[in-house]
Amino acid sequence: MTKEVIKQTEERSSERKETQLEEECSMKNWKKAIALIASMSALVSMAACGSANGASGGNGGKKVVGFVAVGAEGGFRTANENDIQTAFKDAGFDLRYSPTTQSDQQKQIQAFNKFVNDEVDAIILSSTEDSGWDDSLKKAAEAEIPVFTVDRDVDVQDAAAKKAIVSHIGPSNEWCGQQAAEFLNKQFPDGGNGLILEGIAGLSVVKDRQTGFDEKIASNQKVLESQSANWSTDEAKTVTAGLLDKYKSQGVNWIWAQNDEMALGAAQAVDAAGLKGKVTIIGNDGTKAALQAVADGELAFDIEYNPIFGKETAQAVQDYLDGKDVEPNIEIESKTFTKEEAQAALDSGERQY
Repeated sequence: MTKEVIKQTEERSSERKETQLEEECSMKNWKKAIALIASMSALVSMAACGSANGASGGNGGKKVVGFVAVGAEGGFRTANENDIQTAFKDAGFDLRYSPTTQSDQQKQIQAFNKFVNDEVDAIILSSTEDSGWDDSLKKAAEAEIPVFTVDRDVDVQDAAAKKAIVSHIGPSNEWCGQQAAEFLNKQFPDGGNGLILEGIAGLSVVKDRQTGFDEKIASNQKVLESQSANWSTDEAKTVTAGLLDKYKSQGVNWIWAQNDEMALGAAQAVDAAGLKGKVTIIGNDGTKAALQAVADGELAFDIEYNPIFGKETAQAVQDYLDGKDVEPNIEIESKTFTKEEAQAALDSGERQY
């Protein structure tokens, strides 16, 4: 074999090896690419699963519940919202508490819509106002997020929005008004002149308590005037002082305040006017301060609006998420207190608010 032939043979062999190496490198790169694509697909799949789980993703498996709350407002509100938070924590939920300030409904609506966007598992709504919720509730219905109203019910007109609400949980405000009227009818069988201190205008609680009162109050009971004192003790004191002076010639026999804070303010005004023991004052909510005032003779009667229903609310949410039927209206039992009953309740040491 000539040197030229040998050289050509070696060159062809070298070219074949280079081609083989290139093919092997290409195959390795291709396999790496396949592995990279598979890895990326897995990451996309995991992200999709996290999105599908909404707010529950990466939360240790806990169901997430948004609580659109009222916030600081008085003894009832503090007891109610603390009880709900404790009950949901004890039941194993991740409860996200969002209180508003100064009964600002727009902040509540913003919080509600954020919970919908966060894809929480359920929403608890304690509304500052009973109207204006249709659009937000429609969004919740479209997202298939169940809503549970507590304490104050909402007035919903849109059929699609109504589908979001599973249940309303709380005591009966109409019952509270009825108890006030029936007590006055017994105390003043021959009739009397009275004043009504109302809460914030536009709230369902104000309307419902007045509705119950109107249903039961006797025709010989004359309401001289109804005026809002915005749930405030100080404002109630000022309003009552003005009304007592305004109707001095006619005489005021009784005052019904739609919450305890206003009743206590009314009692201060009555005392300052030298009318303590001459004007019958009724409170509403059943706070410790009001019961003490009943026991001390500053108030004649108090109507409980029981704020302790966190366990019932948590159970209703859990039952619904478990696919069980939930009653559309879960009414919480409340009590009334005369002087002796108020003292007994205080002595028991069982009052939580």
